[in-house]
Amino acid sequence: MSKKQNKTDKAFKAVLLDADGTLYDSTMLHFEAYKQVCLELYTFDFTEEIYFAECVRKYKKPPQILQERGIECNAEEFYLKKREYYFEIAKKKLRPMYGLKIFLRNLQKSHIPCAVVSGASLNSLIDSINLLGLDGFFHFIISHEDIGAKQKPDPYPFLIASKKLGIFHRHCLAFEDTESGIRSAKGAGMYCIAIRNSTNSRDELGEADLVVEDYSKLKYRILDNQIVLL
Repeated sequence: MSKKQNKTDKAFKAVLLDADGTLYDSTMLHFEAYKQVCLELYTFDFTEEIYFAECVRKYKKPPQILQERGIECNAEEFYLKKREYYFEIAKKKLRPMYGLKIFLRNLQKSHIPCAVVSGASLNSLIDSINLLGLDGFFHFIISHEDIGAKQKPDPYPFLIASKKLGIFHRHCLAFEDTESGIRSAKGAGMYCIAIRNSTNSRDELGEADLVVEDYSKLKYRILDNQIVLL
């Protein structure tokens, strides 16, 4: 675990977590589903290069990417088929990040509210969270449908989450796994912990206040219904 100076012993009243790469590592599972749909419905080779450049870094949705390439795409049809593929893939391969459930249980026992703040679609988030049995831990989910054009790195997603909780933004602890997500949380004035996963690097996480390999490596205690970083 690495940390910056003068950032220890911080106390927070709420926890806000990104989903993909932070609760679970589903980045490549979504890619598999997108690729299958693009081949089946549009005979389009949806490559990893396109996925990371357009979807992961720019938060573009595949129907938009197809349309930009002159391919007519019915978004509703696309996502119905994609949801089927993703659900079957996720049932076999999706796992929570190491140490996450223990961390969430500790917060729940101490009545520290948690929420999901993601740019993914609501259906995708619900499917993944329910598959892993995480649904009972979160007060609500902020999804693509709530954010619209104000995607990360805009601070808006985290700001509306803190407002919905009724907790001042500086009293919220954010967890992220991407450069844009970290900038979103920091732009909202929050302390941000970055989680390492299979698709990021420490260089990408440099703006985070703290970087941990997984939740089991996070040093904290619970005091007066707050999480205190050590």
